[in-house]
Amino acid sequence: MSLAMSPERHTRVRAKKQRGQSLVEFAISSTVLILLAMGLLDLSRAFYYSVALQGAAREGARHGAWFTTRQRANTFLDDADIMTAVRQALGGAGVTNITQITSGGCLSPGDGNGINNKPYASTAYPATVGAVNVYICYTDPNGTRSSTRGSPPTDNSWRLGDVNVSVLMNFQLITPFIQGMFGNGINLAYNEHFTIQGKP
Repeated sequence: MSLAMSPERHTRVRAKKQRGQSLVEFAISSTVLILLAMGLLDLSRAFYYSVALQGAAREGARHGAWFTTRQRANTFLDDADIMTAVRQALGGAGVTNITQITSGGCLSPGDGNGINNKPYASTAYPATVGAVNVYICYTDPNGTRSSTRGSPPTDNSWRLGDVNVSVLMNFQLITPFIQGMFGNGINLAYNEHFTIQGKP
């Protein structure tokens, strides 16, 4: 005598097996999706901060190169005015730990190019995650470079010189999986050159 399963019971057993299979498939695929979402979260944050750094470098260099026609001088070509512009630009992104580095002259690139462009040595970046180092390099029309200016020039003598603002950040990763791959933070850097304006 053979015992045959009723069609109704056979359908219930198959439905239970399918539910278990669906649960296992969901668990496996959700792990991959969560890892992708974490990566996208950190990637989008890094992109946001890199745009903020680029804007801050541009704003600082533009501000320093500005020529005040009425006074016939570059009245903002000094550390304090440029750093104020950089701080205001980064303040909108919530960055407050900003330090100007003046020791050692202008920032030297790691590949030996002479115009302060990336890549930079790892020692140029801040050691603290979330911090920003700012390097300002002033080049007068004769090619003499300096990393600091206490006060702006009182005349038009810096016309056609160069001001370079480099903004370097130790960007903090927040997702544990991505931290496991790249460490606690990654280095972001932007620099901007502006020709110092003036009237002949």
